[in-house]
Amino acid sequence: MFRNRIKSAVTLFAILLFVSSAAAQPIQIDRVEPGNWWTGFQHPEVQILIYGEDIQSAQFSMDDYAGVSLERVTLVENPNYMFVTVRIAEEAEPGELQFRFERGRNSTEISYELRERSTETNRNQGFDSSDVIYLLMPDRFANGDPSNDVIPGMLEGVNRANPNARHGGDIQGVIDNLEYIRDLGMTAVWFTPILENDMPPEYGAYHGYAATDLYRVDRRYGTNEKYLELIDKAHEMGMKVIMDMIHNHVGTEHWFVKDPPTDDWIHDLSEVGTTNFRTSTVMDPYASEYDFESTVKGWFVTDMPDLDQRNELLANYLIQNTLWWIEYSGIDGIRMDTHPYPYKEYMADWAERVMEEFPDFNIVGEAWMPNTPTTAYWQTGFPSKDGYESHLPSVTDFPLYNSIARGLNEEPGWDTGISQLYFTLSQDFLFPDAGKNVIFPGNHDLDRIFTVMGEDYNKFRLAMTFILTTRGIPQLYYGDEVLLTGGGPDGLKRKDFPGGWQEDPVNAFTESGRERLAEVSGFPAAEAHRFVQRLAVWRQDNEVLHNGELTHFMPQNNLYVYFRHNDEKTVMVVLNAEDEPQTLDMNRFDERAGGYATGTDIISQHTFDLGPTLEVGPMQAMVIELE
Repeated sequence: MFRNRIKSAVTLFAILLFVSSAAAQPIQIDRVEPGNWWTGFQHPEVQILIYGEDIQSAQFSMDDYAGVSLERVTLVENPNYMFVTVRIAEEAEPGELQFRFERGRNSTEISYELRERSTETNRNQGFDSSDVIYLLMPDRFANGDPSNDVIPGMLEGVNRANPNARHGGDIQGVIDNLEYIRDLGMTAVWFTPILENDMPPEYGAYHGYAATDLYRVDRRYGTNEKYLELIDKAHEMGMKVIMDMIHNHVGTEHWFVKDPPTDDWIHDLSEVGTTNFRTSTVMDPYASEYDFESTVKGWFVTDMPDLDQRNELLANYLIQNTLWWIEYSGIDGIRMDTHPYPYKEYMADWAERVMEEFPDFNIVGEAWMPNTPTTAYWQTGFPSKDGYESHLPSVTDFPLYNSIARGLNEEPGWDTGISQLYFTLSQDFLFPDAGKNVIFPGNHDLDRIFTVMGEDYNKFRLAMTFILTTRGIPQLYYGDEVLLTGGGPDGLKRKDFPGGWQEDPVNAFTESGRERLAEVSGFPAAEAHRFVQRLAVWRQDNEVLHNGELTHFMPQNNLYVYFRHNDEKTVMVVLNAEDEPQTLDMNRFDERAGGYATGTDIISQHTFDLGPTLEVGPMQAMVIELE
């Protein structure tokens, strides 16, 4: 009995000592996310994540502030997290909220800034079919600031000899070459992700799709402020900026993966494994629950923990992160990576909220689907039988890309050869608005278009002509304009742009450098650049290619003819994928070409009289303005 009393007393003393010690510890706050907010949003509440060791043992309070109220403080199983939700009324003025944390004799105050939303008109503009998007990978484009190649404390430096390592490209390199991009005829720039990816070298996170901090630009690219500088410069030059985001997954080195707030913040890899990549299970009426859950719960790879957006705190965190970047930076659009992989209900909520707050904005979802029906499913307004509404304005048109890759390489037939383009476009009735599809001859996940075309320059010209004149929003991949090659492993598809590094022997950012590149590579790099530039620049001022009607005629003899037309203008496009010259009977096209006397081929700059026939050279592309 006596020993038990002593034991109880010792235990009680230990508990009191622990509590007293905890109360005496300084209050540690490591993260507040988002770091600020704005007045004037449609949705009045903001959820603020507070992170610090044992932060839940502190008592939270907020000083009175006109128009702002404390709605709730949410505590989770991890004592290092606190989620504070405040409501910002319409009449609230910009200023600073005061948050107070108290524990025993210790207290800490932090100021939380409420800013006024920007009223500038050259930001959050959206993008549409009047644009041509230039996709680049910052790490592989240009190294404008070698001083940030190696950052002390970060896990990976630079090794240009390894195609799967970081090469040192950065935001300053993009700023230095914005004039090149503009002069090429591009009106918007899409970067692969620029947020911190502090992953081990053996993973190869140069691509940016394994984020370790969703509020911070990777310091090897620059800073948040440098990113704003780039966006402001692009806007001054009349170009738009599209940000790449990922809500399906993050990297294993992300700080909240190492110390998750809740058990259901990420899916358990030991239970779900990696994804089956069969995203058609999301809308397949016969899909098994096993296959569906493998799609949406499985990790993309074992280095990318899969987020569980069914957790309301996580869903709010991700949505607010998007809104924060849009308002903070002034970006004009978002490309959402792996759009079909997260829970589709969350993705719909996310898109709806973004478009509600920024009605002039645009989002394109990467819907890498096997065919037109499963792609169209993701576009807002699609009449799906399951009642799903995505609220997603634009989708990536992989079916059209596949028809280019196959159609210009296979033997022609009833439904093969260039007829692939015709038959794919004939399914546009499935899209609520096919004109909002992002179309492309290649991107960072695909073999280079010049490689896909067997390094055949004539096929390359056919592919580029089609992309720049058919319906949709064209997107080109950096370096394709100078015939960069590459296929197979990802690193080889993502070669450095020649001249982006001081030590490069050839500088393709200049005309003389492109001529030199042609000599070194044996490919007509300078001519290809002029070809793309001529079409892209001409396209800018021709509304008929932005929103005009499309009328196409069934291909014959592997030759495809279509027209873009409106009340003011008609353009005739001819794509001959045969190695032989062909003669067109113009009477066949009288419903669109009738009444016109002359034509000017934009590519050759040749003007000619329109007669009963039109001679087309072997493997020739023609873009003819009818007059």
